[in-house]
Amino acid sequence: MKFFIVDAFTDKPFHGNPAGVLLLQEDEDLQDEAMQKLASELRFSETVFVKKRDEDLQLRYFTPVSEIELCGHATIGAFQAMIEAGWVERYGEYKFDTKLGKLNVRVDSGLIMMKQDIPKIREVISSPEEIEKIASMLQLKFEDIISDGGRLSPAIVSTGLWDLLVPVKDIDTLLHMVPDLNAIEYYTREKGLVSVHVFTFGEREGVLCHARDFAPLYGIPEEAATGTANGALVYYLYHLGLVDANKLHKIRQGESMNRPSEIFAQVYTDETGVSVFVGGYGKVIVSGELKI
Repeated sequence: MKFFIVDAFTDKPFHGNPAGVLLLQEDEDLQDEAMQKLASELRFSETVFVKKRDEDLQLRYFTPVSEIELCGHATIGAFQAMIEAGWVERYGEYKFDTKLGKLNVRVDSGLIMMKQDIPKIREVISSPEEIEKIASMLQLKFEDIISDGGRLSPAIVSTGLWDLLVPVKDIDTLLHMVPDLNAIEYYTREKGLVSVHVFTFGEREGVLCHARDFAPLYGIPEEAATGTANGALVYYLYHLGLVDANKLHKIRQGESMNRPSEIFAQVYTDETGVSVFVGGYGKVIVSGELKI
């Protein structure tokens, strides 16, 4: 089996978010148990298994502890690996199967943009008691959480996976907070969430937001780049009228981990409605064969 390690959401080695990628031909197969063992052995936040059948592609995603329905950075990694392996071109549009159904990717000169699932907002959290609980698990003060009279409050949003989006007042607060991962694990299990995604607005030109993402329930204390959560973030800001549609926005993540990542996100509107695209570049740092 062809095996790759790809740094996703970057074009530089040892930046971005690393993912393991396994490319399986039609005559190659792995049982679910073997996929999970490989993901546990590799220890990346996600490992993706790509199965090719004629022109169809099936992607399955595993954390070190369980399978999940979708992963943005592993999808970027998978398509960068497929470009290097000659499975897809550097320009084009592709459909692939996931546990969430058939999704779309467009590739434009190496920029890999993935169409997200239908965006949804489950809850905007304005209750002072609930905001206090969120501040406590992040080990922040109540006033560190931006509410702006309820206009910009924490919210549970999905473009494929449910995440809690938490705005904080500035980049210093974001980068220096030390959250209680046990409390986050309990909260995300209780609320049926994948992660807590904390963000603040960018202070440099060209950067919309800086973000950090915590998913200890899935064995990921912190992630250097998170595609689906940033898709949810850009949609939420669009919903509030804080970003423009049809514009490519840049989000920085991974700075606190010395793995700076650049995630591109876009809310696209046309006569069919609203859709969200998230993507970035990828850099293959290891390729070879896996033999088990």
